[in-house]
Amino acid sequence: MKKILFLLLTVIGFTMTSCGGDDWTTDPALEHIYYTGFEAWYNKSANDITYTVKKGETVAIPIQFWSERVRSYDVTTFYYVTGSLVRGTDYNIIDANGTTLTPDGNGAFSFVWKQAVKGVQNVYVKAGNKAGTFTLQTADPNSGITITNQDISTTVHNKTNDYEVRIFTQNYKVTVKVE
Repeated sequence: MKKILFLLLTVIGFTMTSCGGDDWTTDPALEHIYYTGFEAWYNKSANDITYTVKKGETVAIPIQFWSERVRSYDVTTFYYVTGSLVRGTDYNIIDANGTTLTPDGNGAFSFVWKQAVKGVQNVYVKAGNKAGTFTLQTADPNSGITITNQDISTTVHNKTNDYEVRIFTQNYKVTVKVE
Protein backbone atom coordinates (compact mmCIF):
# COMPACT_ATOMS: atom_id res chain seq x y z
CA MET A 1 0.00 0.00 0.00
CA LYS A 2 2.85 2.39 0.83
CA LYS A 3 4.40 1.76 -2.58
CA ILE A 4 1.14 2.54 -4.38
CA LEU A 5 0.63 5.72 -2.34
CA PHE A 6 4.23 6.81 -3.03
CA LEU A 7 3.82 6.15 -6.75
CA LEU A 8 0.52 8.04 -6.85
CA LEU A 9 1.97 11.05 -5.01
CA THR A 10 5.02 11.05 -7.28
CA VAL A 11 2.86 11.08 -10.43
CA ILE A 12 0.65 13.86 -9.05
CA GLY A 13 3.69 15.92 -7.98
CA PHE A 14 5.35 15.49 -11.38
CA THR A 15 2.15 16.46 -13.19
CA MET A 16 1.67 19.57 -11.09
CA THR A 17 5.27 20.76 -11.48
CA SER A 18 5.41 20.14 -15.22
CA CYS A 19 2.23 22.04 -16.10
CA GLY A 20 3.59 25.56 -15.69
CA GLY A 21 5.73 27.30 -18.29
CA ASP A 22 8.89 29.17 -17.53
CA ASP A 23 9.48 32.80 -18.48
CA TRP A 24 11.67 31.86 -21.44
CA THR A 25 8.92 29.87 -23.16
CA THR A 26 5.95 32.06 -22.17
CA ASP A 27 7.23 35.67 -22.14
CA PRO A 28 6.81 37.26 -25.62
CA ALA A 29 9.81 39.53 -24.98
CA LEU A 30 12.04 36.43 -24.74
CA GLU A 31 10.71 34.40 -27.66
CA HIS A 32 13.55 35.33 -30.04
CA ILE A 33 16.28 34.63 -27.48
CA TYR A 34 18.19 31.37 -27.80
CA TYR A 35 20.95 29.68 -25.83
CA THR A 36 24.04 27.71 -26.78
CA GLY A 37 26.69 25.79 -24.90
CA PHE A 38 28.62 22.58 -24.80
CA GLU A 39 26.34 19.62 -24.30
CA ALA A 40 28.38 18.14 -21.45
CA TRP A 41 27.74 20.02 -18.24
CA TYR A 42 30.22 20.61 -15.45
CA ASN A 43 30.97 17.95 -12.86
CA LYS A 44 32.70 19.65 -9.94
CA SER A 45 32.89 23.27 -10.95
CA ALA A 46 31.90 25.32 -13.94
CA ASN A 47 33.69 24.64 -17.23
CA ASP A 48 35.70 21.66 -15.99
CA ILE A 49 34.98 19.24 -18.86
CA THR A 50 38.03 17.80 -20.62
CA TYR A 51 38.04 15.78 -23.85
CA THR A 52 41.10 13.62 -24.41
CA VAL A 53 42.22 12.67 -27.91
CA LYS A 54 45.23 10.59 -28.90
CA LYS A 55 47.72 11.93 -31.44
CA GLY A 56 46.43 11.42 -34.98
CA GLU A 57 42.87 10.65 -33.87
CA THR A 58 39.65 12.65 -33.94
CA VAL A 59 37.26 13.55 -31.14
CA ALA A 60 33.67 14.84 -31.52
CA ILE A 61 32.64 17.55 -29.07
CA PRO A 62 28.90 18.33 -29.01
CA ILE A 63 27.52 21.86 -28.82
CA GLN A 64 23.83 22.23 -28.06
CA PHE A 65 21.41 24.90 -29.26
CA TRP A 66 18.31 25.54 -27.15
CA SER A 67 15.17 26.76 -28.88
CA GLU A 68 11.48 26.18 -28.32
CA ARG A 69 10.14 27.34 -31.67
CA VAL A 70 10.63 26.82 -35.39
CA ARG A 71 11.29 30.10 -37.19
CA SER A 72 11.41 31.41 -40.74
CA TYR A 73 15.06 32.45 -40.20
CA ASP A 74 18.26 30.56 -39.49
CA VAL A 75 20.38 31.22 -36.39
CA THR A 76 24.18 31.30 -36.42
CA THR A 77 26.27 30.45 -33.37
CA PHE A 78 30.03 30.60 -32.99
CA TYR A 79 32.84 28.80 -31.25
CA TYR A 80 36.49 29.73 -30.81
CA VAL A 81 39.80 28.01 -30.13
CA THR A 82 42.45 29.35 -27.73
CA GLY A 83 45.68 27.95 -26.35
CA SER A 84 49.31 27.32 -27.09
CA LEU A 85 48.89 24.47 -29.59
CA VAL A 86 48.91 25.69 -33.18
CA ARG A 87 45.84 25.09 -35.35
CA GLY A 88 46.88 23.63 -38.70
CA THR A 89 50.02 22.06 -37.24
CA ASP A 90 49.19 20.54 -33.85
CA TYR A 91 45.48 19.97 -34.54
CA ASN A 92 42.74 20.85 -37.03
CA ILE A 93 39.07 21.63 -36.71
CA ILE A 94 37.32 19.48 -39.31
CA ASP A 95 33.78 18.73 -40.43
CA ALA A 96 32.10 15.32 -40.29
CA ASN A 97 33.63 14.43 -43.68
CA GLY A 98 37.18 15.24 -42.55
CA THR A 99 37.49 18.53 -44.43
CA THR A 100 39.57 21.11 -42.58
CA LEU A 101 37.57 24.18 -41.55
CA THR A 102 38.89 27.73 -41.53
CA PRO A 103 37.71 30.33 -39.02
CA ASP A 104 36.36 33.70 -40.14
CA GLY A 105 38.34 36.94 -39.84
CA ASN A 106 37.49 37.17 -36.13
CA GLY A 107 38.77 33.66 -35.42
CA ALA A 108 35.28 32.19 -35.12
CA PHE A 109 34.00 28.90 -36.44
CA SER A 110 30.23 28.75 -36.92
CA PHE A 111 27.21 26.52 -36.89
CA VAL A 112 23.95 27.37 -38.66
CA TRP A 113 20.76 26.16 -37.02
CA LYS A 114 18.17 25.94 -39.81
CA GLN A 115 14.88 27.61 -38.87
CA ALA A 116 16.21 27.98 -35.29
CA VAL A 117 15.45 24.32 -34.60
CA LYS A 118 17.06 23.11 -31.37
CA GLY A 119 19.63 20.38 -31.58
CA VAL A 120 23.24 19.30 -31.25
CA GLN A 121 26.11 19.69 -33.71
CA ASN A 122 29.63 18.37 -33.21
CA VAL A 123 32.95 20.17 -33.32
CA TYR A 124 35.47 17.66 -34.68
CA VAL A 125 39.05 18.01 -33.53
CA LYS A 126 41.72 16.03 -35.37
CA ALA A 127 44.87 15.87 -33.27
CA GLY A 128 48.31 16.22 -34.79
CA ASN A 129 51.49 14.74 -33.34
CA LYS A 130 52.16 17.17 -30.49
CA ALA A 131 50.85 16.65 -26.97
CA GLY A 132 49.27 19.57 -25.11
CA THR A 133 45.98 21.28 -24.39
CA PHE A 134 43.79 23.98 -25.84
CA THR A 135 40.34 25.37 -25.17
CA LEU A 136 37.16 25.40 -27.23
CA GLN A 137 34.72 28.07 -26.13
CA THR A 138 31.49 29.74 -27.16
CA ALA A 139 32.59 33.09 -25.70
CA ASP A 140 34.65 35.35 -27.95
CA PRO A 141 38.13 35.46 -26.37
CA ASN A 142 38.83 38.77 -28.12
CA SER A 143 35.79 40.56 -26.69
CA GLY A 144 37.56 41.64 -23.50
CA ILE A 145 34.50 40.58 -21.50
CA THR A 146 34.89 38.42 -18.42
CA ILE A 147 32.10 35.85 -18.37
CA THR A 148 30.11 36.00 -15.16
CA ASN A 149 26.73 34.69 -14.11
CA GLN A 150 26.22 37.93 -12.16
CA ASP A 151 25.88 40.10 -15.29
CA ILE A 152 23.59 38.85 -18.07
CA SER A 153 25.16 41.26 -20.59
CA THR A 154 28.31 39.10 -20.55
CA THR A 155 26.38 36.14 -21.93
CA VAL A 156 25.27 37.72 -25.23
CA HIS A 157 26.84 35.56 -27.93
CA ASN A 158 25.33 36.85 -31.16
CA LYS A 159 22.70 39.52 -31.69
CA THR A 160 20.95 40.41 -34.94
CA ASN A 161 17.74 42.26 -35.82
CA ASP A 162 15.87 38.92 -35.71
CA TYR A 163 17.32 37.15 -32.68
CA GLU A 164 19.76 37.06 -29.79
CA VAL A 165 21.85 34.07 -28.75
CA ARG A 166 23.21 33.83 -25.22
CA ILE A 167 25.72 31.42 -23.73
CA PHE A 168 25.56 29.54 -20.47
CA THR A 169 28.26 30.56 -18.00
CA GLN A 170 28.47 27.01 -16.62
CA ASN A 171 29.53 25.38 -19.87
CA TYR A 172 30.88 27.95 -22.27
CA LYS A 173 34.26 26.24 -22.59
CA VAL A 174 35.87 22.80 -22.60
CA THR A 175 39.50 21.70 -22.56
CA VAL A 176 40.90 19.46 -25.28
CA LYS A 177 43.90 17.40 -24.22
CA VAL A 178 46.07 15.80 -26.91
CA GLU A 179 48.05 12.81 -25.67
